[in-house]
Amino acid sequence: MAAEPIREVVIEAVLNDPYDGAIRLLGDAQRFGFEIRTFALAAGTNGTASATITLGVPTLIDTQVIAARLARHPAVQRADARADAGRALLDRPQAVAA
Repeated sequence: MAAEPIREVVIEAVLNDPYDGAIRLLGDAQRFGFEIRTFALAAGTNGTASATITLGVPTLIDTQVIAARLARHPAVQRADARADAGRALLDRPQAVAA
């Protein structure tokens, strides 16, 4: 049986509490079986923080479902997801014209 194709999804989140929000985002990503490729956390204003996570996820999973699942914690103010199209194109086998 062939492995399910993986694509990169970038999550950008605003966290009410940097520590609690980061732990919950990373814990959920692990629990859902996603591969964590990168994680960055930057301080914001008034105690907030922004997190950017690049995940390897099966292509069958909708990016908006991922964002909704990760945004369900009170420590996460907002989470948006987008497929990293540039990386997906690089990972895809290319046909060569003769």
